[in-house]
Amino acid sequence: MTQPKMINIKRGRKKNRYVISILCCMLLLIFLSGCSKNTLDSNEEKDHQKTETDLPKASVEEKKDEYNEHYQEIQETKEGIVESMTLEEKAGQVLMLAFRNDSERRPVTHMNKELEKIITTIKPGGVILFSENIEEEEQVKIFIQDLQLSAKIPMFIAVDEEGGRVSRLTGKNMDFPTLPANRYLGQEKEIGFIQGTGQQLGSRMKELGFNMNMAPVADVDSNPQNPVIGDRSFSSDPYKVGEMATAQALGMIETGVIPVLKHFPGHGDTSEDTHFQQVVLPHTKERMHNVELIPFQKGIAEDLPAIMTAHIMVPAYDEHYPATLSKEIIEGLLRQEMGFRGVVITDALDMAAITESWDSSQAAIKALDAGVDMLLMPPEPEKVHKEMIEAVREGRLKEERLDEAVLRILELKASFGLTSCPLQNDK
Repeated sequence: MTQPKMINIKRGRKKNRYVISILCCMLLLIFLSGCSKNTLDSNEEKDHQKTETDLPKASVEEKKDEYNEHYQEIQETKEGIVESMTLEEKAGQVLMLAFRNDSERRPVTHMNKELEKIITTIKPGGVILFSENIEEEEQVKIFIQDLQLSAKIPMFIAVDEEGGRVSRLTGKNMDFPTLPANRYLGQEKEIGFIQGTGQQLGSRMKELGFNMNMAPVADVDSNPQNPVIGDRSFSSDPYKVGEMATAQALGMIETGVIPVLKHFPGHGDTSEDTHFQQVVLPHTKERMHNVELIPFQKGIAEDLPAIMTAHIMVPAYDEHYPATLSKEIIEGLLRQEMGFRGVVITDALDMAAITESWDSSQAAIKALDAGVDMLLMPPEPEKVHKEMIEAVREGRLKEERLDEAVLRILELKASFGLTSCPLQNDK
């Protein structure tokens, strides 16, 4: 395999990202106010000699200081952006939907009346595509274009493209780079090579119309019996996982594709799969800080924009709720202790670890209340949309919390250029 060219990431740009985000948000405010109802809107090796029991606290404090420099400006922008939206639009913006099959169980591969009705009613903030939605390149491009033309605010168009066994874009008639599983990439010593794989993925995804990738995996391969992670992880060394996952993510960012680091706080040392049952990670906080959290802390220190939660129970932090629904884990650990300021996205809410104990609306509202910003694939999305609106009106969900989530989503969209008003589709 030819080694991809090393991509130079200018670290100094991180200090400017929030300023850029603010300016983009101002443009977004104009966009939200100016688009008429008739217009359809079309981111060095880790020193292994450092004490492994310590997270890089200094970098966390630096991150907080960097953010706080511009916090007041962001707050001033917030009111204008969010207040220009209706409650219905805000409730839709925190939803990322999947349309794998239609009501007659046929794969959804193009825009149809059923799909258009759901999008124009709910106005979701994003859509995720799966293998069922993908036939060949031109079809994917047209499908994504039509999805964006049906939305007033440009959507995240996401896909799971990790490489290895989790790859939605390498089958059928697709000409897409085929990457080996992360375990094999992890044997590569050159970080520039890993960063190049992110650029390879991102550039081709961008050509097709995708702007978000539900990757890379930041879980540590510490349990040979793990049925869901395994070779999806870069390594059993948490520092190596952190460096490689972050490098690949930065490669994607270079191409304009948003990476989503997953599955927080770490799914690597489990013996069960949250797709099928509730999963418990019984480790102490000390163990979590020494292993599972290290890759995510690296990503946070490098200003990665989005993190996906895992539906795992971690009693050391919360004895009652899985990470996706836990305020102690999302707000307490991820945001306050680790300093993450970006968008938090749930893992798919149709997985058994959630649906066996909570109905779709309960889970959605609980996740938002816990500090999550975007809800991935909730069952019964129309019901969830209505229930979120009612929860705000009845005081069961604070509107300020919903506003905060929407602002983060819009800031992320603006920072990646998703603010333009595409021309109305005349078909």
